[in-house]
Amino acid sequence: MPEQAKGVSILASDWPSHRELRERPGDLSRLLPQGRGLGVPLIVTPYGAGPGTGFYGLDAASQDPFHAAPTQDPCGGLLYFNDSADAEQLRGAFAVIGVQDARKDYAVFAAEAKDPVAERYLDQVRIISKPALAHFFGLEAEVKALADQDLPIGAFIESFIAAQKAKWNHPEDAFSRRLSGTLGGDGDWAKESLAFGFYIENTPWAVYRLWSRPWLVTK
Repeated sequence: MPEQAKGVSILASDWPSHRELRERPGDLSRLLPQGRGLGVPLIVTPYGAGPGTGFYGLDAASQDPFHAAPTQDPCGGLLYFNDSADAEQLRGAFAVIGVQDARKDYAVFAAEAKDPVAERYLDQVRIISKPALAHFFGLEAEVKALADQDLPIGAFIESFIAAQKAKWNHPEDAFSRRLSGTLGGDGDWAKESLAFGFYIENTPWAVYRLWSRPWLVTK
């Protein structure tokens, strides 16, 4: 499980364990859709929303970059970046795509890959605003009991990246042995290096996915 940042609590994947839910916010195998989702049922699939539901509804999932853009917001999207990207660069990039990085009213769920080669990540977190938990999952009462985090979202993102660098990189090894085989590299012609991904699951409701991932450096 990814290390817990000081000042940020990470909820268990089965939270709230006392409730029977059709969908759980801690199920990180599934993606929330884009859109405000006003007056429509939640549709969650491994790839996002199902059929489009019109204005202020939920966007249909698409791998086409034109159709995958949110219909109800100007910002959103997906970023892949190297572990050498500095904090100032990332803050600018996140601001451009509409990350609400000053919020403290959010929850965090985390997962660790069992098979990084197949799952294409190492560790990941879902950052989800408390209003999104209430709106999409019907957890109004549970959300009221959650305290705000000490760290704003932007600072938590930076702490996660720093913790992943400490976990996976080695100060004396350009291609850390800790990453060997995590993307099928042979340790000679192709060696793994650390990188990251960031995805805005839902722009207006502030739902984000952040993960560490290996990439292959070849001779």
